[in-house]
Amino acid sequence: MSYFFEVLSSRIGLSRIGRIIFSKKRKLYVSTPNIIIPITNSLMRQLNFISEFEDHEIFTVSKDIFLKIGFIKEKFKDNGFLFMTNGTLNRFEEILKTNVAVFSEDNIISIIPFNIPTTSISKEFATAEIKNHLLNTKKILKNYSNLNFGVSIKVFNYTELFSLYIPLIEEYKNIKILNLVDIFDNLSNFRNVLRVVAQIKKDLDNNLIIMASGRITSKKFPMLIYLGVDIINSSYLLHLSAENFYDSIEYLIPIYKMRYLPCSCIGCKGNLKNIITNLLIHNLITATNYMNKIKQYLTYEDYRVFVEKSSYDDNNLISILKILDKDYFNLIRYNTPISQKNKKIQALGPSSYFRPDFREFRKRVIENFKPEPWTTLIILLPCSAKKPYSDSKSHKLFHKVLRQFPEFPKFQELIITSPLGVIPRQLENIYPVNSYDISVTGDWDAEEIDIAAKMLVRILKKYDRKVPVLCYLNEEYIDIVKSAANELENNIIYAEIHGKTTSDDSLNTLKRLILEFKDHYPITQDREGSNYLTRSWHRKFIKILDYQFGIGSGQKIITNGMKPIKMRKLANINLIDLKTKQKLGEFKPSTGQIFLTLTSLNRLYPLPSISDTSYIVFNGESIQGNTLFRAGVLDYSKDLIPGNQVVIYNETKDSIIGTGTLLVGTNFLQHTQTGRIAKIIEKKKGN
Repeated sequence: MSYFFEVLSSRIGLSRIGRIIFSKKRKLYVSTPNIIIPITNSLMRQLNFISEFEDHEIFTVSKDIFLKIGFIKEKFKDNGFLFMTNGTLNRFEEILKTNVAVFSEDNIISIIPFNIPTTSISKEFATAEIKNHLLNTKKILKNYSNLNFGVSIKVFNYTELFSLYIPLIEEYKNIKILNLVDIFDNLSNFRNVLRVVAQIKKDLDNNLIIMASGRITSKKFPMLIYLGVDIINSSYLLHLSAENFYDSIEYLIPIYKMRYLPCSCIGCKGNLKNIITNLLIHNLITATNYMNKIKQYLTYEDYRVFVEKSSYDDNNLISILKILDKDYFNLIRYNTPISQKNKKIQALGPSSYFRPDFREFRKRVIENFKPEPWTTLIILLPCSAKKPYSDSKSHKLFHKVLRQFPEFPKFQELIITSPLGVIPRQLENIYPVNSYDISVTGDWDAEEIDIAAKMLVRILKKYDRKVPVLCYLNEEYIDIVKSAANELENNIIYAEIHGKTTSDDSLNTLKRLILEFKDHYPITQDREGSNYLTRSWHRKFIKILDYQFGIGSGQKIITNGMKPIKMRKLANINLIDLKTKQKLGEFKPSTGQIFLTLTSLNRLYPLPSISDTSYIVFNGESIQGNTLFRAGVLDYSKDLIPGNQVVIYNETKDSIIGTGTLLVGTNFLQHTQTGRIAKIIEKKKGN
């Protein structure tokens, strides 16, 4: 039986989009993330169930009666199946032996069960049970090495026991699914849950399918997907429905409390009396629709904000998010794309402050932003609701004042904002600066002030302490600057704001202070590159390239000057070398990134030296097709992040043979030998 899992792309956090390939020949694919719908005798007798779910992608069956070839290969021949018996391991072995032919078919895989009659046991007993289970499981995996399996993992509230399973999972390659039976049952144990998730990502093959079973309700779905779960077993809804609980997603409501049906599904149609007999149908439809909503957000919207919104009224879920952001950043940064395309990013408050893409942005600005040597004045400005800031009414007024001075290119503008921190003007067009939105009340909490103040200190310390800093900010921003001032030696001048920063009196104050302090810092450094001072996009592209590829990258690539040419049908901008007329790269406003040509990459990394960052060594001299797969990767840098541009060398590292956009990051490459790695942008001619 041919069966495997393929990651198509990484998403924010540990979430990912993939597909289970039951049959390449028949093109029988199951998209992930997904929900597994249970099939029972009683459900199969309901026309409503069949009409609603006959086209669902993946089911679970627990009775061997459903293993008949006619059922699997005729009625549901284009659906995927997981066989999960509720009986003992011995009973499973009997069913397996009797139905080997069925399990050899291309649309079914069996999950080796771990069922014991009690869940309240000591750690010692749990350890003994797990070790015994592993011995029996090993026999099955060995005796049926030609079949693929899922393995059920139980830890009995002792998450540290998960490590007992790792040797088995690493040894047997016919394990394709990790069925986490009880790990997500008790989310109040959130720190230990995250340790297990991290262990899976750091120690095991990242092409293993992660399946969540147990007491899983719809409310948990968004967080589980964010944690990297691929498929969710909805069988717990059978129990909830039998106990007369109505799933509204936000809450499980006892049916006796229901007076108004907030749903118009086929199970809820009619009067309230009908819902009792159709409760399971409703609960399954609700769970399925919610998963479809998750897939929509994961693919086309900002999934992180969806996770935050769905977690706000559950302290355990929001705690998971906070701890993951702060304590596991070095794990999730290599799974989270560096940018999102054409997506509005809503910052909802404290839960958004340390989301991985925001942290990555702050980290890169602090590390890769290098002051222009001709800077004589630093001006601190407030943010605006409209992005990029330069298109806003307020910043147009600020620029009207600044551009009255011939020296304005020597002024470094820094925009203060929450929750991103400090934005150099040159980086206002990149992600997430070009996409974020936040509620503005004029009140900053202590954490917002701390984030912005620390970043301001790090950036201002890059400048000579004698460069004056003009603070043209509303009152609510002043606490940030004053907090930063305690660690700075710069002369900070606070402008008196009359009402709003856009008022005539305030703008006149700005003009007066610029006139007064613009010449206080005499330039003594070489003004290399200052011929292009008045060209705003030139200055922006230099700093964007530094942001993406490291300090000095912009000057190495744009050695002869650059002419930006906007493409007619797209908003993209081609960067053309003024001297050679060669295309250096393409700026895409939708992602806020510059994608370099091989010409630019050879300037950036002139041979025989090679890049020490974001590179892959290919197993060959030429790349075929438009996708780079793991099998073709000999070596790679340890800083690969999804969405970044990657340099591809030949196997002898004496030629750049291509470049691409990463689909996955370092974690994935370290822990798998198959799968898609990058989408090729350009190949060396002759390839």
